[in-house]
Amino acid sequence: MIEVNIKDHVAWVTARKRELGITDQEPLALNDGSRRTLSKRALLQAIADNAPAQGREPKFKANFEPI
Repeated sequence: MIEVNIKDHVAWVTARKRELGITDQEPLALNDGSRRTLSKRALLQAIADNAPAQGREPKFKANFEPI
């Protein structure tokens, strides 16, 4: 087993990102939800339907086609 010092690893990742030109300011690609299973779509729909009844918004934006 290899032991990894977390501070050293973070420093290595940060340096590697800099070498590759990756910044933390780049927008992340959104998942369009086109490959979700019917059960996952049903779960997301239930969350979206129940949140207003609890007086809140869902904690995430879910891209999905309602079933």
